[in-house]
Amino acid sequence: MKKLLPLLFVFLTAGCMKPLYETDYPLYRQYKYWESTDKDWQEVDQFQIQVFRVQTGDRTDLRLVAQRDGLPSTERGYIRASQKAAFNLMTQACGASIPAVARARPPEKGRKIDRFFYQYADGSLGVTFSCRAGKIRGMDLAAEQQKWSLADRRWESINGRKAFVDVLPAASNGLRQIRIRLFDSTVSENRRLARKIVEDICPNTNFRILSDKAGLDITPAGHAPDVVSDENVRIYDFTCTP
Repeated sequence: MKKLLPLLFVFLTAGCMKPLYETDYPLYRQYKYWESTDKDWQEVDQFQIQVFRVQTGDRTDLRLVAQRDGLPSTERGYIRASQKAAFNLMTQACGASIPAVARARPPEKGRKIDRFFYQYADGSLGVTFSCRAGKIRGMDLAAEQQKWSLADRRWESINGRKAFVDVLPAASNGLRQIRIRLFDSTVSENRRLARKIVEDICPNTNFRILSDKAGLDITPAGHAPDVVSDENVRIYDFTCTP
């Protein structure tokens, strides 16, 4: 009987232990998905998005599997989270070029989600894109419209001037994007507001603003893609560093 007591204690305490994906998610991922690397994962809206890539010439096919509690998930919000992750990856991959997103072509036994995204039978999402230099075109405008419609929009102000600020979630490599449309003001004021917002987002002052470029404010999703304003609209890429 004395020999059984330690075994019983181990059994009872093991039953109370939390799963590894709650106590040490990086370790859980390392052992369950050992073939993946950090660049194959995005964390968006409390989902872990696993990303598979297939490269064919200059075209990239992304397949995104939303996970929660250590398993593939189709809980509410998984499509939006997967789309945010996809736009993060496209921005990251294309750099200064424009992500040209192809029209959705549903796979066998899959379905079309919207103009750009399609879904496989297992619930994962797919999208196809390439990187192209040059001016923004009609389909590019529609992709930008969808991308920024997924951002969190809020009001900010500087020196009494109001601004729309759109904030996208961080990519797996730490890249972040914000877009600022400042009303009746100047580019220099826009940049000052950007610095203030970046300082608020980053936990310390060791941030880097990687790019600062002219942007467009576009009609919200659900309307025909059209430029609302290109006056004092700027897009900033930045990272928060430890």
